[in-house]
Amino acid sequence: MTIKENHLYIGSFKASDLAKRYGTPVIIYDEEEIKKQIEAFIKYFKSNKYQTHIVYASKAYLSPYICQLIDDYQMEIDVVSLGDLYLVESSGFPLSKVLFHGNNKSLAELEYAVSHKVGILVVDNYDELMTIMELAEKYQTVVNTMFRINPGIEASTHEYIQTSLLSSKFGESIFDEETIDKVMKLYEKNHLVHLLGFHAHIGSQIVSEKPFIASAKTLIEFTKKIQDQYNYKLSAVNLGGGFGIKYLDSDEECDLSHTLPKMIESIDELINEYELSISDIYIEPGRSIVGKAGFTLYQAGIIKRTYGGKNFLFVDGGMTDNIRPALYQAKYTVKIVDKMEDEPILKVDVVGKCCESGDIVSKDVMIPMVSKGDYVGVFVTGAYGYAMASNYNGALKPPVIFVSNDKIKVVSRKESVKDLMKLY
Repeated sequence: MTIKENHLYIGSFKASDLAKRYGTPVIIYDEEEIKKQIEAFIKYFKSNKYQTHIVYASKAYLSPYICQLIDDYQMEIDVVSLGDLYLVESSGFPLSKVLFHGNNKSLAELEYAVSHKVGILVVDNYDELMTIMELAEKYQTVVNTMFRINPGIEASTHEYIQTSLLSSKFGESIFDEETIDKVMKLYEKNHLVHLLGFHAHIGSQIVSEKPFIASAKTLIEFTKKIQDQYNYKLSAVNLGGGFGIKYLDSDEECDLSHTLPKMIESIDELINEYELSISDIYIEPGRSIVGKAGFTLYQAGIIKRTYGGKNFLFVDGGMTDNIRPALYQAKYTVKIVDKMEDEPILKVDVVGKCCESGDIVSKDVMIPMVSKGDYVGVFVTGAYGYAMASNYNGALKPPVIFVSNDKIKVVSRKESVKDLMKLY
């Protein structure tokens, strides 16, 4: 993105021209920014002692085109549902490079994963493991798994995105020795279902390396303990994702060039200390790959000044294309894309058109004087915007376009009113 003569450009295209061409709302991705983030992970998360795996956490944003892009870099993808599996497979991405997550996978999902030879199943609990073993026997196929544990490490993020607290719904606690013992005894007796190692994800929007290093230490110590106790050789450790990005100028973000080498250094030391033969280390970035690359364009309606003195800037989208402010009180940078360098003089809440008081795009933002019809840019919406979009109030999902220098790729078209009837 660049600013030329007060206008926002993405590649060689003026943002407002893209809004006119594709309508609003429209979600635009800077493809070069996505590639830059991928290349940073590849550059900084590497070791000469074991294989490093960068697994794209597709819940941030999933489409056939992003699958192709991830495949171009020979990365892996993680998914969480049958729909994800079907979309990834239909895009041509090899299921052998897929990690399948989820805390309540259905029998249909597990059967699809086993019968289609998904690369790794990340097991959430004892009951799920028993089902996987029954399916492996039914199909007489080897199934590689990781088992999700809950290390009890607190990350300083919103409570809804802390995933390793002892009260979390994900995984089994490392302190629940009885359940872990039952799990390991199942693995010991089964010749088809293999345990590669343990997985943990401690939360999202983490900006310091310290929680990641603490998680690595806990997982590697736990791996050593289980390997010794059960004489079961483990080869992998999966540290999950959660690398924080900047939404506002005042935010901190995770410095990949600092954090990733620090993680590698710590892992190297721990593996040497415990004399483990770990061959594969996994991380699962999602938001940190696509978040900053995406932004949403809306068209401004009127500004309403309430009797109570509040200014509302109405836009033609809202919680149906970005639910995060309603869910997490997320905040965003907002600009008028043809007045990028004008002085901000007006404080407004940017709000959508849904019949909900919580339909807020961004609160208390300063903008220049805006007119009806101006185009409003909301930045860093590339993760969990389109992925969580809905048809609430009959809203139509926006188009998604990728821009790479002077090229435009329509990745998904705008939903039509006829599309709304396809399930009825």
